[in-house]
Amino acid sequence: MNAVLKPVPGETVLSVARANTYYGETQVLFDVSLNVGAGEVVALLGPNGAGKTTTLRTILGLTPARSGSVDFDGRDITRAPTHEIARTGIGWVPDDRRIFPTLTVARNLAIARKKTRFRSWNEKECFEIFSALEYLMHRECENLSGGEMQMVAISRALIGAPGLVLFDEPSQGLAPKVVQDVMKTILRLKKEGISVLVVEQNVETALAVADRAYVMNLGTVVHEGPADVLRNDAALRRRLLGV
Repeated sequence: MNAVLKPVPGETVLSVARANTYYGETQVLFDVSLNVGAGEVVALLGPNGAGKTTTLRTILGLTPARSGSVDFDGRDITRAPTHEIARTGIGWVPDDRRIFPTLTVARNLAIARKKTRFRSWNEKECFEIFSALEYLMHRECENLSGGEMQMVAISRALIGAPGLVLFDEPSQGLAPKVVQDVMKTILRLKKEGISVLVVEQNVETALAVADRAYVMNLGTVVHEGPADVLRNDAALRRRLLGV
Protein backbone atom coordinates (compact mmCIF):
# COMPACT_ATOMS: atom_id res chain seq x y z
CA MET A 1 0.00 0.00 0.00
CA ASN A 2 1.30 3.46 -0.85
CA ALA A 3 2.27 5.74 1.99
CA VAL A 4 -0.16 8.58 2.60
CA LEU A 5 1.06 12.14 2.90
CA LYS A 6 -0.32 13.74 6.05
CA PRO A 7 -0.18 17.47 6.79
CA VAL A 8 2.86 18.37 8.85
CA PRO A 9 2.84 21.92 10.26
CA GLY A 10 5.52 23.96 8.57
CA GLU A 11 6.31 21.33 5.93
CA THR A 12 6.57 22.71 2.41
CA VAL A 13 5.43 20.35 -0.35
CA LEU A 14 5.98 22.65 -3.33
CA SER A 15 8.49 25.46 -3.57
CA VAL A 16 8.98 27.70 -6.60
CA ALA A 17 11.95 30.02 -6.13
CA ARG A 18 12.74 33.00 -8.39
CA ALA A 19 11.45 31.30 -11.52
CA ASN A 20 12.05 33.10 -14.81
CA THR A 21 10.17 31.55 -17.72
CA TYR A 22 10.17 32.45 -21.40
CA TYR A 23 8.13 31.71 -24.49
CA GLY A 24 10.86 31.82 -27.10
CA GLU A 25 12.77 35.01 -26.32
CA THR A 26 9.81 36.68 -24.59
CA GLN A 27 10.01 36.56 -20.81
CA VAL A 28 6.65 35.93 -19.14
CA LEU A 29 7.58 35.10 -15.53
CA PHE A 30 9.87 37.35 -13.54
CA ASP A 31 11.41 35.94 -10.34
CA VAL A 32 8.18 34.18 -9.35
CA SER A 33 8.35 32.57 -5.91
CA LEU A 34 5.60 30.70 -4.11
CA ASN A 35 5.12 27.71 -1.87
CA VAL A 36 2.39 25.28 -0.90
CA GLY A 37 2.36 23.48 2.42
CA ALA A 38 1.22 19.94 3.13
CA GLY A 39 -2.56 19.74 3.10
CA GLU A 40 -2.83 23.43 2.20
CA VAL A 41 -5.07 25.05 -0.40
CA VAL A 42 -3.39 27.99 -2.12
CA ALA A 43 -5.15 30.26 -4.62
CA LEU A 44 -3.22 31.88 -7.47
CA LEU A 45 -5.17 34.93 -8.61
CA GLY A 46 -4.75 37.74 -11.10
CA PRO A 47 -6.06 39.15 -14.38
CA ASN A 48 -5.83 37.38 -17.71
CA GLY A 49 -2.24 37.36 -18.94
CA ALA A 50 -0.80 37.73 -15.44
CA GLY A 51 1.23 34.51 -15.74
CA LYS A 52 -0.87 32.17 -13.61
CA THR A 53 -1.20 29.34 -16.13
CA THR A 54 2.44 29.76 -17.14
CA THR A 55 3.35 29.25 -13.48
CA LEU A 56 1.50 25.92 -13.52
CA ARG A 57 3.21 25.00 -16.79
CA THR A 58 6.57 25.82 -15.22
CA ILE A 59 5.82 23.53 -12.26
CA LEU A 60 4.80 20.75 -14.65
CA GLY A 61 7.85 21.12 -16.87
CA LEU A 62 5.74 22.02 -19.90
CA THR A 63 7.44 25.42 -20.06
CA PRO A 64 10.50 24.96 -17.84
CA ALA A 65 12.01 27.89 -16.00
CA ARG A 66 15.14 29.21 -17.64
CA SER A 67 16.42 30.15 -14.20
CA GLY A 68 15.24 29.65 -10.66
CA SER A 69 14.06 26.36 -9.19
CA VAL A 70 11.01 24.16 -8.59
CA ASP A 71 11.06 21.61 -5.76
CA PHE A 72 8.34 19.10 -4.95
CA ASP A 73 8.31 16.64 -2.08
CA GLY A 74 11.98 17.33 -1.36
CA ARG A 75 13.08 16.78 -4.96
CA ASP A 76 14.38 19.30 -7.48
CA ILE A 77 12.11 18.92 -10.54
CA THR A 78 13.16 22.11 -12.33
CA ARG A 79 14.66 20.32 -15.30
CA ALA A 80 12.72 17.07 -15.11
CA PRO A 81 10.56 16.03 -18.08
CA THR A 82 6.81 16.30 -17.57
CA HIS A 83 6.17 12.54 -17.47
CA GLU A 84 8.67 12.16 -14.64
CA ILE A 85 7.13 15.07 -12.76
CA ALA A 86 3.72 13.40 -12.99
CA ARG A 87 5.19 10.25 -11.46
CA THR A 88 6.42 12.20 -8.42
CA GLY A 89 2.80 12.77 -7.40
CA ILE A 90 1.67 16.02 -9.03
CA GLY A 91 -1.83 15.85 -10.50
CA TRP A 92 -3.16 18.35 -13.02
CA VAL A 93 -6.68 19.43 -13.91
CA PRO A 94 -6.17 21.67 -16.97
CA ASP A 95 -8.65 24.31 -18.03
CA ASP A 96 -9.43 22.44 -21.27
CA ARG A 97 -9.67 19.06 -19.42
CA ARG A 98 -7.55 17.19 -22.04
CA ILE A 99 -9.37 13.91 -21.74
CA PHE A 100 -9.33 11.42 -24.63
CA PRO A 101 -12.63 12.10 -26.43
CA THR A 102 -12.96 8.78 -28.26
CA LEU A 103 -12.30 6.67 -25.16
CA THR A 104 -14.85 5.81 -22.50
CA VAL A 105 -14.78 7.40 -19.08
CA ALA A 106 -13.64 4.08 -17.61
CA ARG A 107 -10.73 3.87 -20.03
CA ASN A 108 -9.69 7.48 -19.39
CA LEU A 109 -9.51 6.72 -15.69
CA ALA A 110 -7.78 3.37 -16.11
CA ILE A 111 -4.88 4.75 -18.12
CA ALA A 112 -4.32 7.48 -15.53
CA ARG A 113 -3.53 5.04 -12.73
CA LYS A 114 0.06 5.07 -11.56
CA LYS A 115 2.06 4.44 -8.42
CA THR A 116 3.58 7.28 -6.45
CA ARG A 117 4.45 7.46 -2.79
CA PHE A 118 0.99 8.96 -2.22
CA ARG A 119 -2.36 7.24 -1.96
CA SER A 120 -4.23 6.40 -5.13
CA TRP A 121 -7.97 6.92 -5.11
CA ASN A 122 -10.28 4.30 -6.58
CA GLU A 123 -13.35 4.71 -8.75
CA LYS A 124 -15.74 4.18 -5.84
CA GLU A 125 -14.24 7.11 -3.96
CA CYS A 126 -14.63 9.26 -7.06
CA PHE A 127 -18.29 8.20 -7.27
CA GLU A 128 -18.74 9.41 -3.67
CA ILE A 129 -17.73 12.88 -4.81
CA PHE A 130 -19.38 12.87 -8.23
CA SER A 131 -22.37 10.54 -8.00
CA ALA A 132 -23.23 10.95 -11.70
CA LEU A 133 -19.83 9.62 -12.72
CA GLU A 134 -20.80 6.02 -11.93
CA TYR A 135 -23.47 6.11 -14.65
CA LEU A 136 -21.10 7.59 -17.25
CA MET A 137 -18.32 5.00 -17.08
CA HIS A 138 -19.17 3.32 -20.39
CA ARG A 139 -19.90 6.50 -22.31
CA GLU A 140 -17.38 7.94 -24.78
CA CYS A 141 -16.04 11.22 -23.46
CA GLU A 142 -16.85 13.12 -26.65
CA ASN A 143 -20.51 12.73 -25.68
CA LEU A 144 -20.14 14.35 -22.25
CA SER A 145 -21.15 17.83 -21.14
CA GLY A 146 -18.54 20.30 -19.89
CA GLY A 147 -19.42 19.54 -16.28
CA GLU A 148 -19.18 15.80 -16.86
CA MET A 149 -15.79 16.24 -18.53
CA GLN A 150 -14.59 18.17 -15.48
CA MET A 151 -15.69 15.29 -13.24
CA VAL A 152 -13.57 12.96 -15.35
CA ALA A 153 -10.58 15.31 -15.34
CA ILE A 154 -10.61 15.64 -11.55
CA SER A 155 -11.17 11.91 -11.00
CA ARG A 156 -8.30 11.16 -13.37
CA ALA A 157 -6.00 13.34 -11.28
CA LEU A 158 -7.05 11.56 -8.07
CA ILE A 159 -6.59 8.09 -9.51
CA GLY A 160 -3.05 9.14 -10.40
CA ALA A 161 -2.12 9.13 -6.66
CA PRO A 162 -1.33 12.82 -6.16
CA GLY A 163 0.28 14.59 -3.23
CA LEU A 164 -0.44 17.90 -4.94
CA VAL A 165 -3.16 18.78 -7.44
CA LEU A 166 -2.91 21.80 -9.74
CA PHE A 167 -6.29 23.18 -10.83
CA ASP A 168 -6.39 25.60 -13.76
CA GLU A 169 -9.69 27.52 -13.88
CA PRO A 170 -11.77 24.63 -12.47
CA SER A 171 -15.05 26.59 -12.48
CA GLN A 172 -14.74 27.82 -16.06
CA GLY A 173 -17.94 27.24 -18.07
CA LEU A 174 -19.61 25.13 -15.39
CA ALA A 175 -23.06 25.34 -13.86
CA PRO A 176 -23.17 26.63 -10.26
CA LYS A 177 -24.03 23.18 -8.87
CA VAL A 178 -20.99 21.62 -10.55
CA VAL A 179 -18.80 24.47 -9.30
CA GLN A 180 -19.99 23.69 -5.77
CA ASP A 181 -19.05 20.04 -6.24
CA VAL A 182 -15.60 21.01 -7.50
CA MET A 183 -14.98 23.26 -4.49
CA LYS A 184 -16.20 20.53 -2.13
CA THR A 185 -13.68 18.23 -3.80
CA ILE A 186 -10.88 20.70 -3.11
CA LEU A 187 -11.88 20.84 0.55
CA ARG A 188 -11.96 17.05 0.70
CA LEU A 189 -8.46 16.89 -0.75
CA LYS A 190 -7.30 19.22 2.00
CA LYS A 191 -8.92 16.97 4.61
CA GLU A 192 -7.10 13.99 3.07
CA GLY A 193 -3.78 15.82 3.39
CA ILE A 194 -3.43 16.51 -0.35
CA SER A 195 -2.12 19.94 -1.24
CA VAL A 196 -3.88 22.11 -3.83
CA LEU A 197 -2.75 25.03 -5.96
CA VAL A 198 -5.74 26.53 -7.75
CA VAL A 199 -5.78 29.15 -10.50
CA GLU A 200 -9.22 30.71 -10.60
CA GLN A 201 -10.81 33.80 -12.18
CA ASN A 202 -13.76 33.63 -9.77
CA VAL A 203 -12.06 35.35 -6.86
CA GLU A 204 -14.81 34.79 -4.29
CA THR A 205 -15.01 31.09 -5.13
CA ALA A 206 -11.26 30.64 -4.78
CA LEU A 207 -10.94 32.59 -1.55
CA ALA A 208 -13.80 30.61 0.00
CA VAL A 209 -11.70 27.42 -0.05
CA ALA A 210 -8.11 28.75 0.11
CA ASP A 211 -5.85 29.04 3.14
CA ARG A 212 -3.49 31.48 1.44
CA ALA A 213 -3.50 33.47 -1.78
CA TYR A 214 -0.95 34.85 -4.20
CA VAL A 215 -1.84 37.61 -6.66
CA MET A 216 0.07 37.95 -9.91
CA ASN A 217 0.25 40.76 -12.43
CA LEU A 218 2.41 41.06 -15.54
CA GLY A 219 4.38 37.93 -14.67
CA THR A 220 5.27 38.87 -11.10
CA VAL A 221 3.86 38.09 -7.67
CA VAL A 222 2.46 41.34 -6.25
CA HIS A 223 0.79 40.00 -3.10
CA GLU A 224 0.93 37.00 -0.80
CA GLY A 225 -0.96 36.40 2.40
CA PRO A 226 -3.84 34.66 4.20
CA ALA A 227 -6.90 34.21 2.01
CA ASP A 228 -9.19 35.71 4.60
CA VAL A 229 -7.31 39.01 4.40
CA LEU A 230 -8.28 39.36 0.74
CA ARG A 231 -11.72 37.94 1.40
CA ASN A 232 -12.47 40.53 4.10
CA ASP A 233 -10.75 43.59 2.62
CA ALA A 234 -12.78 44.90 -0.31
CA ALA A 235 -10.43 47.84 -0.89
CA LEU A 236 -7.42 45.52 -1.16
CA ARG A 237 -9.29 43.25 -3.58
CA ARG A 238 -10.20 46.21 -5.79
CA ARG A 239 -6.63 47.47 -5.76
CA LEU A 240 -5.08 44.11 -6.58
CA LEU A 241 -7.78 42.46 -8.66
CA GLY A 242 -10.25 45.11 -9.69
CA VAL A 243 -13.14 43.28 -8.00
